[in-house]
Amino acid sequence: MQSTNRDRCHLTCLALCLAALILASPAFAQNATFSINENASSYSASVEITDTDSYQFTKPGYLGEAVPISVREIRVMGVHGEVSYDEQRNSVITFPEGDYLISYEGDLDGNSFSALFKTPYNVTISLPGVYFVDNPLLGYVSQGGSVLVGENQTTILWESTRYAEIRFYDELRLFILSVFGTIWVVFMIILLFGYYSMRAASRRE
Repeated sequence: MQSTNRDRCHLTCLALCLAALILASPAFAQNATFSINENASSYSASVEITDTDSYQFTKPGYLGEAVPISVREIRVMGVHGEVSYDEQRNSVITFPEGDYLISYEGDLDGNSFSALFKTPYNVTISLPGVYFVDNPLLGYVSQGGSVLVGENQTTILWESTRYAEIRFYDELRLFILSVFGTIWVVFMIILLFGYYSMRAASRRE
């Protein structure tokens, strides 16, 4: 009888431990990968989805809301290969419920990119080596992003985020900023020199 009670106690403890682990462990974040093309006019994307029968292509609006966008080259890949889909209104596609990898291409408006998700995602954005994000006057990386600079590309990573945004620039924009900054400094020096020269002249009088 004692052994039976001990077994029941062990099973109860094991069940409680498993329940605690399940409740305490966060949901695994899915992966989303975006690659900015060389001319910075478009991008390619791959987004994982699970247990769903639809997907909407969106971007963040001015108030943070999801705004439908037009994309192209859509492919829905399942465990057994590519799956056909139906296009609905508001940039929504539907397909049999399951787990998929959705790939597509979209256009960029200016040197910036942003993505909005309903659930946490591990996000990767890849930039060609001719673009940069580190200058705070020209570039921007949203909160939580880690920048890894390589020889031919820059990679920005977020872990478990619902929002990712970057603003990038090239060497030409950096040169223009440097020239503008130099002109502004010279102009300020001339103004200050003229101001102090006038004060010195007035004191001599």
